Amino acid sequence: MSSLSFEKIPASLPASSQEAWEYYLKCMDEARAIALNSLWCKYPVDRAQALYNIQMLGAFGFNIYTAPRQQFPIFYTHTIFLPFEYGFGAPSPDFFYRWAFLDGSKTYRIWGNRGKTPWAEFQAQGGFWGDENQYRVGNWDFDDFKIEADGSFKIIASPEPHPGNWMKLDPKARNIVLILRDAHYDWLNDKALTVAIETLDRTDHAIAHSEAEMDRRLRAIGRMAKFAVQFFLKMNDDLVAAVGFNTFKADELNQHTNVGGNPRAAYVKMLYEIQPDEALIIETEIPNARYWSIQLNDVWWQTTDYVYHQSCLNAGQASIDSDGKVRMVLSLQDPGIMNWLDPVDFPRGVAQWRWYLTDRIVTPSVKKIPFAEVKTHLPPNTVPVTSEQRQAILAARRKGIFKRYGF
Repeated sequence: MSSLSFEKIPASLPASSQEAWEYYLKCMDEARAIALNSLWCKYPVDRAQALYNIQMLGAFGFNIYTAPRQQFPIFYTHTIFLPFEYGFGAPSPDFFYRWAFLDGSKTYRIWGNRGKTPWAEFQAQGGFWGDENQYRVGNWDFDDFKIEADGSFKIIASPEPHPGNWMKLDPKARNIVLILRDAHYDWLNDKALTVAIETLDRTDHAIAHSEAEMDRRLRAIGRMAKFAVQFFLKMNDDLVAAVGFNTFKADELNQHTNVGGNPRAAYVKMLYEIQPDEALIIETEIPNARYWSIQLNDVWWQTTDYVYHQSCLNAGQASIDSDGKVRMVLSLQDPGIMNWLDPVDFPRGVAQWRWYLTDRIVTPSVKKIPFAEVKTHLPPNTVPVTSEQRQAILAARRKGIFKRYGF
């Protein structure tokens, strides 16, 4: 039970504002209790990450609910998914995400330059995490837009049709989250897409939120934080009930569409658990997919650090064996091969594949073995990596990510 108590506030403050504040704090306290009382706090690092997750959700909630002004939109980059600070919801290390928050009844002009990356798309969601009746508004692939010879583009997003590049908005949705996924295979050399946005028919010129609007947004943050903890704990429980640990399970397409997942992606995930003297051999065929990758997350579905650790690999980074398959080793120790997945400090966590625009869904196989036997379970021509080469690979990863985010 919560033991929260509250100080006196001025009589001039509306009761609804105090109620919203108390609701927000109560939700955050309940989210913390749900996490810490769960079976997923087995290791001290899990408890520490649980506390990090709760505090991060409060900051994240401010960024996606309180801060945005839907009639004064920009594409956010440093307040949503960041390599260290915001790993909520297992964002892909390969995607340079940008988010804008729109009013579906308005008309927006979007422009920029396509850059040079393997694939990019917009996805619009009506509402965000914790919102009642969140739903997908639409997906738009940049391959389907007219891009000029110099890479420039212009797009209209509106409820009414427009000639040229057009994205249909839902006029009933007053909080549309427009997500840009820009996929990078070569972190050092891919040229990111650039994008800007403006409202063409702004009617509200007030920057400051009203008291009632602040109350509504504060309640949304609390609701989102509690919902997020419960959602991912249930996902863990369901996954263990279905296949246990160290076994991949493929989701049905569209299974998570209404909670921010992409209907064009197949998500294949596994809860892993290993000890320092163990390793997992992950083996899979490669389907004909526009984009694919594997990444590691903690048990709270926060993306594991990928700047200073090789905790993810994509089609441009992984070494493919001569038989067309890819084999990876997930282990707490470095096995001295190219395709190592480093879980960092997490003996238990989540491994997740993404197959985007794939001709079929492939479920990798997994074999747990003693770490000392790793190389006997891999093809003889497996690409080796020395400690010096590993440091060079990690240095290149850091440089690529710092370049992407302007650090």
